Amino acid sequence: MKLYKWKLLLPILCLLVLITACGNPLSKLLGEKDTDVSIIVNHNAVEEIDGMRQTVMYYQDENGLVIPVMKNIPWEEGIAKSALRHLIDDPEKVGNDEEGLLPTLPYGTEVLGMSINDGLCKVDFNSNVLSYNTEAEEKAMITSIVYTLTEFPAIDRVQIMVEGEIYDTFRFGTEVALPLERENINLVGSLQEDTLPVVVYYKATTNGENSYYIPVTKGISALKADIKSALVALLEGAPSETGLFSEIPVGTAVNDVYVRDGIAYIDLTEEILKMPENEALQQSMVYEIGLTLREIEPTITQVRILNNGKEIELGSNVELNLPVFSNVK
Repeated sequence: MKLYKWKLLLPILCLLVLITACGNPLSKLLGEKDTDVSIIVNHNAVEEIDGMRQTVMYYQDENGLVIPVMKNIPWEEGIAKSALRHLIDDPEKVGNDEEGLLPTLPYGTEVLGMSINDGLCKVDFNSNVLSYNTEAEEKAMITSIVYTLTEFPAIDRVQIMVEGEIYDTFRFGTEVALPLERENINLVGSLQEDTLPVVVYYKATTNGENSYYIPVTKGISALKADIKSALVALLEGAPSETGLFSEIPVGTAVNDVYVRDGIAYIDLTEEILKMPENEALQQSMVYEIGLTLREIEPTITQVRILNNGKEIELGSNVELNLPVFSNVK
């Protein structure tokens, strides 16, 4: 009888030993999450080719505007740390200067640690992360960190730490005591109580050669931020002293806009007929509009521009389908 009892108890004891040694292997089945884990990435959410991963990182231009750029970087465990390292100022790095992309993290910055739990990413830097010189650099750096990390499906909030410590504010007053989320990228001016934020896209040329589509947050007076109000904000024109510009003819206004089966139909006033004849500039015009509308309605995959109900004639090489990424290098 005793031998029989031990035979029954032996599998149970083995299971208990296994649970203790492996940190509860049943946790995945039960839906539990570790409190401190390495970055988790959905491998099916992005394309990987020959060991390279499509990764969107946020650099800055000479005017301090943050630029989303997709680059193929080598796949490695801790890919989010690798993405941040691409944003660190390093005189030995080549390529970014030629592309007109400026780093957002100061020279000597190191990522000391990173964990993720329930969408919250805690990232710890060494003290060199604070060795910037201006308020604009501080804001661009924080925006770059938050937006780069939240490109990963497992992350929606970021807690920035320095040498294991959580600061109330950084050097120029930016509050970092609480986890940060995406909010008002490249904000123009300030938002008033009676305005709503919308993100629109303009172009900028860096180092006189490379052009990028840059998201800008504007405040609008509207009951809600919808595709029409966002388009109206875009057509107001690029803010001054930012280096931004638009290929949409000045004075163009909205007659109507609607979406059907993923296609956005934008009916504009006659000023749109003054569009440039150059196909590259026409392409920029289409992408400015399409990227702006997709911020409101992510299902939009194509743009068609009309004037008084009739589709305008664009160059034969102008692509109406929107790119997956706003900028690719």
